[in-house]
Amino acid sequence: MRKLFLSLVGICVLALGTYAANWNDVAGLTPTEKARPAGVSNGIYYGSDGTSVTLCTYAASKTESAKRVFLIGDMTNWKLSADYQLYKDGNYFWITLTGLIPGQEYRFQYAVERADGVKKQISDLYSEKVLHPDDQYEPKKVDPDLLDYPSGADGYVTVIQPGKPAFEWSDATLNFQRPNKNNLVIYELWIYDYTEGRSLKGLMKRLDYIQNLGVNAVELMPICEFDGNYNWGYSPNHYFAPDKAYGTEEMYKTFIDECHKRGMAVIIDMVFNHATGLNPMNKLYPYGTDLANNPWFNVNAPHSDNVYEDWNHGFAPAKEMFTRALKYWLTEYKVDGFRLDLSHGLCSDQPNTAVANLKYYYDNGVKTVAPDAYMILEHWGGNMGTERPQLISYGMQCWANTTTAYCQTAMGWLKDGDGFGDANKDGYVSYCESHDEERMQYKAKQWGNGNVATDASVRLGRVAENVAFNVLLNGSHMLWMWEEIGYDFSINCDIDHPNASSESYRCSKKPRPEIRGYFTNADRVAAFTKCAQVITLRTQMMPQVFEGNPTSVTIGSGAKLRKIQWGSNVFVAANFDVTGNQAVTLPSGTWYDYLNGGNVAQGTYTLAPGELKVFTGSPVQAPTFADIQKRDHQDIESVLSNDAQQAYKILRDGQVLIVRGDNIYTVTGTRVQ
Repeated sequence: MRKLFLSLVGICVLALGTYAANWNDVAGLTPTEKARPAGVSNGIYYGSDGTSVTLCTYAASKTESAKRVFLIGDMTNWKLSADYQLYKDGNYFWITLTGLIPGQEYRFQYAVERADGVKKQISDLYSEKVLHPDDQYEPKKVDPDLLDYPSGADGYVTVIQPGKPAFEWSDATLNFQRPNKNNLVIYELWIYDYTEGRSLKGLMKRLDYIQNLGVNAVELMPICEFDGNYNWGYSPNHYFAPDKAYGTEEMYKTFIDECHKRGMAVIIDMVFNHATGLNPMNKLYPYGTDLANNPWFNVNAPHSDNVYEDWNHGFAPAKEMFTRALKYWLTEYKVDGFRLDLSHGLCSDQPNTAVANLKYYYDNGVKTVAPDAYMILEHWGGNMGTERPQLISYGMQCWANTTTAYCQTAMGWLKDGDGFGDANKDGYVSYCESHDEERMQYKAKQWGNGNVATDASVRLGRVAENVAFNVLLNGSHMLWMWEEIGYDFSINCDIDHPNASSESYRCSKKPRPEIRGYFTNADRVAAFTKCAQVITLRTQMMPQVFEGNPTSVTIGSGAKLRKIQWGSNVFVAANFDVTGNQAVTLPSGTWYDYLNGGNVAQGTYTLAPGELKVFTGSPVQAPTFADIQKRDHQDIESVLSNDAQQAYKILRDGQVLIVRGDNIYTVTGTRVQ
């Protein structure tokens, strides 16, 4: 787990607003004690008439409540006013606003005077939309109508909209049948680096490509509001607000709706272990001497791998927030499940409490509104050997990191002991690559065995082998974006330093595959095609077969010839050797060569190094693809960076070309794309 480093790279400088609240305007005022309306806890509660809203925030240290809280915002002209002092109910402060205009957006913060006299301005913990000075960059580009950041604010500002028009979901979403949790093939991606437009708008243009690949679920790296705009998302600060750098609320919902129309579930990566100092409850009692007084966060994390500020999941208001966040995304955005980052860290202030907390969130959050929704855990740590089976028994799933084994086969090194761990098991999501691991094809290019390192065609010919021997095993599986076309730049490079391998570039933009000609390269197109054919076999052609268990599996332990058999329905064989042929004899029965036009197969086959064979027990027509990527040149031109970028040379079709950022030029300076 390397999230501290990963989350910090590329974050914009956070220029906060000018703190302008004049507390002299409310000198001597004390709050009125008054019970909250029934059902009101932390957060934002809209009235059914579209003209009112009740706002409530928890404001207390571990030992005492704040002195007083005021609302400051558009309704007060960003001045403190006695008319907008919140009522006090124990540690909660609340106010009901009336006479609001339906559909209009309003900006506000809470101005809090703590018990020790320190004064803070904070956003609402349950904000569904926030503003920040950094919005002048990417957010304003994707949403020109975004409200301006107000003068007089400090840090994040909450936006409310009473009477907001409801999104019109299609029948595809309202009636969506989630794929079986043990038969998922998930495609993980980072919106910013996956799309030409670096946004949801760009991602929408790639949905046909993802659909053609055959996956039945898309997993988005964290989309909750995070620090800065260019970020992997593992530095969260608000859990109910989608980050505006990628698009608007409507864009997110449209994307999810379009995925459902294509039969694909949507899983979002959630970061419940930690938050940054921009989270309102952290900002109220920030890191340092104040942290010891903060009931929301642990001074010292009682678990391994922690980064940023560690949430105390034993604190009831924190547990309430995370439970409600899970329900919110399932109901408001119609997502189909979650991948929880660093799940072994979801502890109280005591160690070894994560399992109980995770079960609570699953039972009281997920299952109460969507019993069939997914809860996939990145659960590592010293106790994972006992905790993961326990969590799976409750109905959750766990990541199974099998990248070492697949990197070895990609490189052509077949060693005894290259095991597959918890792959081939229900309850686990295994993968060849993820955002946390080095690219297989990069390793093969650098350290491959024999001609694997020297011959790109040989390397790329092994891509589908690995994908097949992942997704056709038992359980659920995942691909990391561009795995299917053999992306071969290091995870530790960036677009301006494509040949580098430095941790400092870990979260940086990577060289773009469309500019590199990946989608017109015959070997990469062939890799995509075979991967799509294999994945489609599982998810669409014969999904019922894979609901059961394979009858025979030969993988790992240095084996050159590897096989997977699903009774009389599917038989898969591949030669993972680099130099020698391997003979495979079909099991008894009638078989059809799925990847070779569905022709009748029989007897013994000789497999060349890197060759994959997939046989089916009945005739099945594998899909074909005329054009795996339709590019919109105008869209690329509209999002080119103006930053000074280092140029480097590439060779394409015998011609030397100059690459600068997202542009390619001839040596005479003519732009070719």
